Amino acid sequence: MRTFLFLHGWGGNADSFAPISQYFAREPDCRVLTPSLPCPPRGVVYTLEDYADDVDRYLQKNKVTRCVVVAHSFGARLVAVLNARHPHLFTRIVITGGAGLPVKKSWRVRWRIGWYKFLRRLGFRVQGGSPDYRRLDDNGKKTFQHIIKRDLTTEVAQIKAPVLLIWGTCDRDTPLAQMRRWCRLLPQAQVLLYRGKGHFAYLEDSARFISDVKRFLQTQGEQHDAR
Repeated sequence: MRTFLFLHGWGGNADSFAPISQYFAREPDCRVLTPSLPCPPRGVVYTLEDYADDVDRYLQKNKVTRCVVVAHSFGARLVAVLNARHPHLFTRIVITGGAGLPVKKSWRVRWRIGWYKFLRRLGFRVQGGSPDYRRLDDNGKKTFQHIIKRDLTTEVAQIKAPVLLIWGTCDRDTPLAQMRRWCRLLPQAQVLLYRGKGHFAYLEDSARFISDVKRFLQTQGEQHDAR
């Protein structure tokens, strides 16, 4: 029996990976776990470690000691933290549109940030950040700031399990510069680009995503299980 753990992105829930998770749940030799994480949390401030603690408790409750993990965006941050805690937890890792590594901001983004700070210094009340960020309450904003400021370079570099990176070439939330950072830290990782797809490439072409994940597991299986 192979256990799959699906870790959704910020603002997602247990259904974020449907129909991918539903497909694997129908396979006779697969057990699928899809925890819902509070992104953003309500009434409290969370750190990345708090989220990892939640997943740890979830895995313990479900008696999971080894699993395949499929993670999107924010979920990739949790993969890095959990792998550092439990180096043998993940037998294989699939990351799509993963976040967590610092990349150089484009000149447009740097200009907007500079203009925002300049207006604030002049005393203007301006709303900064993305629409998703502006919708958060104070605790949610503090949580979000804690998370995006965390540099997970050291944790990502510690990953030893086979890794598949899947990215949409038109991903604006975690652009290809982010993928290249993952590649530099994990030179043995397999990389697949989905041309014309965005941050949710795994849903935009779910049939291909399922096929690619199955192929990755089949080609990596014998080598990894023999270790």
